[in-house]
Amino acid sequence: MPSSTYPYSRAEECSWQPEELARHLASLATTGSTSTSIASTTHLLSHGWSSRQVPCLRELYGSNNMTGDEDDDESKKSIMQTVVLPVLSSLSGQLKEPLIGMLLVSAGISVILGNYADAISIAIALLIVSLVAAIQEYRSERAMEQLAHLVPHNCTVLRDGQVKDEFPAKHLVVGDLVLLATGDRVPADCRVVDSVELQINESALTGESVPVEKLGQGIVTPTQSPALTDQTNILFAGTLVNAGRGRAVVIATGSNTEFGKITQELSTMTSRKSPLQIKIDELSQRLAGFSTAAIVVIAILGWIMGRPLLETLTVAVSLAVAAIPEGLPICVTVTLALGTLRMAKRDVIVKQLPVVESLGCCTAINSDKTGTLTKNEMTVRAIFTLAFPDTKFGLTGVGYKPSEGMLMFGRITTPQSTPQIVDPNGHQRNALQALFHTACLCNNATRVQENSDLSLLDDNAPGRSLSGQPTELALLVASEKAGFPDCRAQYTRLQETPFSSERKMMEVRARPVSGRHTCDAFAIASASSNSGSPRQRRASMDGSMFFVKGMPEKVLSECTTHVTPDGTTNALGEDGKNQVLNQARRMGAKGLRVLAMAYGPSLECLTFAGICGMEDPPREGVADCVRDLRRGGVKVIMVTGDSKETALHIAHRCAILGSEHDEAPAHFDDILSSPSNDSAHRSQLAKLHDMELGHSVAMSGSELDVIPPRDLANTLVDVRVFYRVAPRHKLAIVQALQASGEIVAMTGDGVNDAVALKGADVGVAMGTGTDVSKEAADIVLARDDFQSLSYAIAEGKGIFFNIRAFLAFQLSTSFAALTMASVATAFGLPTPLNAMQILWINIIMDGPPAQSLGVEPVDSKILTAKPRKADDPIVTRALLLRAISSAAIIVFLTLKVFANELDDGKTSRRDTTMTFMTFVNCDLLNAYVCRSADRCFYEIDFFSNPAFLWAIGGSIVGQFCVIYVPFLQEVFQTEALTLHDLLYIIALSTSILWFDTLRKKFFPTVFSDGFKPNPRSKKEDDPISPRRNKSWLDFRRFTGDDKSFAQPRGQTLRGRKANTALAL
Repeated sequence: MPSSTYPYSRAEECSWQPEELARHLASLATTGSTSTSIASTTHLLSHGWSSRQVPCLRELYGSNNMTGDEDDDESKKSIMQTVVLPVLSSLSGQLKEPLIGMLLVSAGISVILGNYADAISIAIALLIVSLVAAIQEYRSERAMEQLAHLVPHNCTVLRDGQVKDEFPAKHLVVGDLVLLATGDRVPADCRVVDSVELQINESALTGESVPVEKLGQGIVTPTQSPALTDQTNILFAGTLVNAGRGRAVVIATGSNTEFGKITQELSTMTSRKSPLQIKIDELSQRLAGFSTAAIVVIAILGWIMGRPLLETLTVAVSLAVAAIPEGLPICVTVTLALGTLRMAKRDVIVKQLPVVESLGCCTAINSDKTGTLTKNEMTVRAIFTLAFPDTKFGLTGVGYKPSEGMLMFGRITTPQSTPQIVDPNGHQRNALQALFHTACLCNNATRVQENSDLSLLDDNAPGRSLSGQPTELALLVASEKAGFPDCRAQYTRLQETPFSSERKMMEVRARPVSGRHTCDAFAIASASSNSGSPRQRRASMDGSMFFVKGMPEKVLSECTTHVTPDGTTNALGEDGKNQVLNQARRMGAKGLRVLAMAYGPSLECLTFAGICGMEDPPREGVADCVRDLRRGGVKVIMVTGDSKETALHIAHRCAILGSEHDEAPAHFDDILSSPSNDSAHRSQLAKLHDMELGHSVAMSGSELDVIPPRDLANTLVDVRVFYRVAPRHKLAIVQALQASGEIVAMTGDGVNDAVALKGADVGVAMGTGTDVSKEAADIVLARDDFQSLSYAIAEGKGIFFNIRAFLAFQLSTSFAALTMASVATAFGLPTPLNAMQILWINIIMDGPPAQSLGVEPVDSKILTAKPRKADDPIVTRALLLRAISSAAIIVFLTLKVFANELDDGKTSRRDTTMTFMTFVNCDLLNAYVCRSADRCFYEIDFFSNPAFLWAIGGSIVGQFCVIYVPFLQEVFQTEALTLHDLLYIIALSTSILWFDTLRKKFFPTVFSDGFKPNPRSKKEDDPISPRRNKSWLDFRRFTGDDKSFAQPRGQTLRGRKANTALAL
């Protein structure tokens, strides 16, 4: 740990010139002095630290170790640390959960009463749950460890006047001078000293999709804590050098870097409990109260009837223990686990089971833009050339795979015309080939062919399969899409003048290797130079040509001609330049970055080839998915570090803004619209800047900073786009939405998203995102398909209703068993069922038939309905009435058979066998009708749930074994029944089916939960809202302690995600 506080602020570091910065840093190593000589300053910039100064600096300001402990080594940890301690920690956490506590009490009582089987089964279940929870805890907490992998293990540093390659990055200290080149990762937060065209990819940290140019001169920042995007002379640890080279001085190491701050935030973040966990906890507390009340009532009743107190108390405790649904944790776990398996087939990887159900009541999705809504791969979208001034060209496909797109064209004068595919060998060939070959020759990016073994999207190996700036990669891919592959292998580069912020152009001089140009337009230009000025003739004696790429205004000012359809040239006048600039402005207004291309035998005789508009476009299918989510009641919000204009444009393209019922226009027409459509587009974008319901539709990070935390939740009600945000803002947005009662899912792919991913109710990471984001998230979309998220939300909705079906069956069985025993006790009748038969009924109640209800296919109307409210009770009045009425009919039928058989007043094996068989048969038919809360038995697809059929079939086979196998007859005290007996019991038991049909057909509002669309938030609640669907097990209703109306819904979600029986 550092023993001293670093004395300088980031604003000071940004404002100082390199020499001034070096002077201040040199003073850190000067003991007892606050000033240094000019010689020391010069020495630091030219020789770096001496090895003698480093230990003192490391002790004062810490080492460059992300985890804070250099000696931390996973390989040195013992089994006790990696396995035993996490399991014990998880087990202790289980003991704090209400449901687990009830089961432990039940196990203790079972031991006292001699029922060791129940005690052992509960203990085994608890141990398994603890083991699985420990594994999940270990996996979910690896996010901080993954941060260390983003900081390179080695770097190049200047120490003792020597350049040291492969220097361990963890040994860097404040003031070290590092040398960076293309392809390097920045090892610590550094201040640039000098640079040559240094371009840094900061997308993982800031969300900026375009590389940022870094310069060495000092800048004045508006605040003492400038935004990351304002620090144009600071390099951040873990970011990538996309192009250029430079020297930089380390100003922050380890946990003091921007990445390190994210580490610290992750370490202090605690996850919230899912809505299902909260409801299960509430149900457990209510069942505990119900069981206690049952014990007291039965004990008092027995005492009044004159029965021995100990016998009465034993019966009461046994019945109360039987009423506790010990199968509930198993059912919830199995249901969630099978849900995760189904989602895995859709490439949705779920790391924590409770979040599956949380998705079902998710009301808001905060989505990062770069890499999530978009692919973080620049793509050329629009082409314009004066050779075809009335034609609009567009490229389809997204990303760096040429096979996924093609070049198309349409008429500007007829915007409704159907786009056509460009023929590379058609009449447009010469002009387009000149444009795309210029884009390839004036290009420093490299990419492998698609049939290579290397992956084009390998984020962990930058500079291998892909190398260069995104704009140049986009131009290479666009050339292949258009049918004009990269021609650089056929040219020899003679000269290059790189792009700079002052010149705004890049120039390359190259000559064909074979002496023949690859493009007819180039050959014509080269030949025409022979008849030009002596300077032109000298410049093109070897056939060389100049190829230029840059900002349209700058390139046009250097051009004298423009290419024509046949490859020849015409004079470029003011009208032509204005037409090009108008098209460039139109592209820019739609969020495209525009570059112009030109070529010629000399820089004084350039021919204008055309302009290319490119963007980091939305992923294919994102807009449709967002519309589906919005139609389903889910609010989608975009959070990005990009500018306001870019953010609003992408939000509109992704259907985050506008009506969810509007269909997206064809992308070709959306990008290259006619002037009339363009004015409509500008008008529509202008509306996005207006105020809606008193709130702006977009808000910046700086605007968020000035809003008091207590007012943040109300201020963000209508905001759908957040731009220029830092990682801390993303977390603040999530917490503000949670405070207003929203169940929030956060999607992201970068390190800057990690804290918000962990703080959200559901964190969703992209499969191609950073390891940090994937480890901090609860769900990973393996194929980066946003449609998978829509499916996962539908799956979560269904799981909650399957758990309700399980509870309806289990509670009805428990109530029936309790009622039978209570009636027998109250009236002094013989016990209808013996202990082993009751045990067998408990196995059915908690076993396969009950568990299989958790995997029942869910009705489509549930999947497409709006999210349920997080405070909806899991046990509703309708569910409880179904359970009670089912229990009543089961008890009536069972006691009827028992009374018919009990002629002589004595209980025989036949009596209990007939009673036992009737109860089990009624219970199995009750399980069948519990498959749906509103459909009758003949409306349920018999074969839609194979697991249920296998479970029922196995139970029937087991039941026949209990009755007809001699060995089991002795164990269960049964005897064989005749065929007549079986037919009588079956006929009597079918009353369950007809009774269920009557209540669903004639009393649907009483016995059916249904699935009524719920408002997404308090803001949208109907002022005349229907009666609340409250739980009958909520005892606060009778004590006046119901505060659900007095506090925001979000206050009921203040619990944290814990490693419970559900948190597997």
